[in-house]
Amino acid sequence: MSGSALKIVIADDDEPIRNLLSDILSTFEGVAVVGKTDNGRNLLKLVKDTRPDAVFLDIQMPGLDGLSAVHQLQRQHPGVFIVFITAYPQYAAEAFNLDAVDYLIKPLNRERIGRTLDRLMRFKEMRTAGGKDHRTVAGPGGSSKIAPDNHTKLTIKSGHGIIIINTDSIIFVEKVGKKCVIHTDSGRYETSERLSLLERRLDPARFFRCHKSFIININCVEKVLPYADRAYEVTFRNYPARVTMRREKFEAFCLMIQK
Repeated sequence: MSGSALKIVIADDDEPIRNLLSDILSTFEGVAVVGKTDNGRNLLKLVKDTRPDAVFLDIQMPGLDGLSAVHQLQRQHPGVFIVFITAYPQYAAEAFNLDAVDYLIKPLNRERIGRTLDRLMRFKEMRTAGGKDHRTVAGPGGSSKIAPDNHTKLTIKSGHGIIIINTDSIIFVEKVGKKCVIHTDSGRYETSERLSLLERRLDPARFFRCHKSFIININCVEKVLPYADRAYEVTFRNYPARVTMRREKFEAFCLMIQK
């Protein structure tokens, strides 16, 4: 590996696994383990203090689990690469949704970790060179897929599997209680993922957050008409549902569709 050291933080409540991973990582040239912890809460502080390039973390930890910790990390430190380590392959779909760089199944081995490090170093070099950060997710067998940075596909968790949605088919996304409903031209899909995270994974040139509860595909909008003092009603081509646009969002929407 070339370039500056790849700084890594490890979070796993199993001390032998934590130490084994640290020992394996330390055998690779250009890699530096800058911190270790046994829970998600301490991980957040450790990342803030050490500013690593990547975090290797277990999914199941006491207190703040790995998935919840990553949700917070992506808000506070969006540039940190995420690698999940777990004994449970059924969490792979959730890792895919969180744009993890890789997903390692225990027991860990040096060869598999080496492939992950090669991937991490390539991403770091692309970022340093100003290139686009195309992250990949590797499944339990090591095969990789491009994460949805190209905005053409949206992948959501469904039970122990995933649903892949063509983003061109999305008309709007709606927050309903603790879930979100994705309205498409072929049906509706529910997900427990937060609306703010879905917004980050959709193309900002096509999808617009018009209200705290709605994201709309501007290419599907037919009309935006005032219907209350501080609100507009949005209707869509060939789709009967209607959504609300806040008045303060209307000007930004008009500028967006003129681009």
